[in-house]
Amino acid sequence: MNHHEEPAKSRRRFTERLACTLVFTAVQLWSAVVIVTQLDTSVIVSLAVALVLAGGLVAVHDAWRVVRSDRRELEAGIEEELARL
Repeated sequence: MNHHEEPAKSRRRFTERLACTLVFTAVQLWSAVVIVTQLDTSVIVSLAVALVLAGGLVAVHDAWRVVRSDRRELEAGIEEELARL
């Protein structure tokens, strides 16, 4: 693999991760809204659902943290390539 293929592969991986994170976020938010607006049950079930929803929101936050980290790495790699030119 030459030095031009690696940045393209990194950009493609970043784009794929970004797309998956966007879809994941949309599905999680949609699910949370549906559950919160449609749930009519006992207090204990509501508490369990709230904990599950909190776990989903933590997963969304973690996914976006990874995307931001990957973006910084990608930008650093691009700057490094430009410095070599």
